[in-house]
Amino acid sequence: MRVYWKWVIKSVPSLGLGLLMLASTVTPRQAGSNVVAWLIYFGIENAPPWLANKSTDTWVFWIGFAGFCVWAIHLYVRPNLRTGKLSVMIREGEPWVQVDPGIDQLQAAHTSGWLYTYRIALVNSDDSTLRNVEVKLTSLENKPQNFHAIGSHLKLRHDRVGTTNFNVHPTIDPQFMDAIFVDVFSFFLGPAGYSFLSVTSLPEDINRRIPVDKYDVKIMATSENGEMAIAEMAFIPRPDQIPDFRVLKMQSFPGATSSSS
Repeated sequence: MRVYWKWVIKSVPSLGLGLLMLASTVTPRQAGSNVVAWLIYFGIENAPPWLANKSTDTWVFWIGFAGFCVWAIHLYVRPNLRTGKLSVMIREGEPWVQVDPGIDQLQAAHTSGWLYTYRIALVNSDDSTLRNVEVKLTSLENKPQNFHAIGSHLKLRHDRVGTTNFNVHPTIDPQFMDAIFVDVFSFFLGPAGYSFLSVTSLPEDINRRIPVDKYDVKIMATSENGEMAIAEMAFIPRPDQIPDFRVLKMQSFPGATSSSS
């Protein structure tokens, strides 16, 4: 509860500035200006003569209004613009794109080729561990009708047990190789241009193949204390090259502070 009391105490200047604005527009008695009237009301008889000018009320009102706005922005807006600790990153090369020999076992004659796994990295820029982080696919534009993975968890790198939440320790390596990697797409490339694509969501039995096409993807990662990262990405096929997977926009939001616990 301490965080709420801090919020109330920090709101007192806004209340005081609001009352100052109100005082400049009303008066408890007749006087040259409302400001002087309030000073006399509170027992201050020898007010400076320049305060008796009616323009003083206008100046006081706008000074109070400006102070109110500045403090409100400082108190309410600035914390919401603070960048969170959790972010999503994509770079070229492994392990963001890992290539392994693969076999398409759904074909009557098993087809050999190369399996490309496209991943995102979860980066923790803080010095404390983010606990119980979940990563979900929240949107896939141009998805086929039989695609049912929206809202599903994405697969943790090399995970074989279907883990849906995990801890993200502070990222120290400047190359981000100690980040947590999460699989997003699996792209198989066989002989004579044969290929297929699937989303690596959980459970794995719903990962039906989808056409190799351009997709706009949105992924959300959240921790138990409210840290959140939302990434908008694009999967883009390219002729005579493997597809490109890039971040278009990434937003990071802070969670609850330790003082709220």
